[in-house]
Parts: sequence; C-alpha cells; structure tokens
Amino acid sequence: MPVKNDYSRKRPIKRIDISINMEKTGANIKSQIKAKGYSVKDIMEITGVTTEQAIYKWYSGKSIPAIETQLILCNILGIDINELLVIDGEFDYIEE
Repeated sequence: MPVKNDYSRKRPIKRIDISINMEKTGANIKSQIKAKGYSVKDIMEITGVTTEQAIYKWYSGKSIPAIETQLILCNILGIDINELLVIDGEFDYIEE
C-alpha cells in the first residue's frame, strides 16, 4: 500500500546556503592525513585513487575527493565528515 504524505501540515521552508571552502578543506585534509602518518602512496592504495596529482589537488584546494572517498578518509582518520570539510556559512535547521 502506498505511503500517504501529510501535506496539510505547513512549516516554513528556508533555503540553506553553504559552500565548501576548498582551500581550507584541502589544508585540513592534508593536515589530518599527515597527523595520522599516512603518505600520499598510502592514501592512493587505501582509496583507489590512481594518481598522486589527484591527492595534491585536494591538498591545494583545487578539488575535493568524491563523497565515497571522503567517507573512506573519514573512516581511516577516525573523524566525522563535518571534521573533514570546512564549510563557509552556517546550517539553519528548521525546528519542528
């Protein structure tokens, strides 16, 4: 039986504007990896990334890892994804 949504309950909806600070995130990724003693080659082997250049692009903030790779990094670093990414702006959560 299909699930019936209750659209009769109105609540305010507000756009949440955030952005990932690429440069600070890159520096954070590099710092977290170095603090745990991993080398670029280690990270390549663990994540399946095939080029060193990809990892150096993360470090410089020119790119960030794919979400799957971020999750692998968080797992090996023992951190939450919120500790990996540096976000500009704040999350405004709607309270019910």
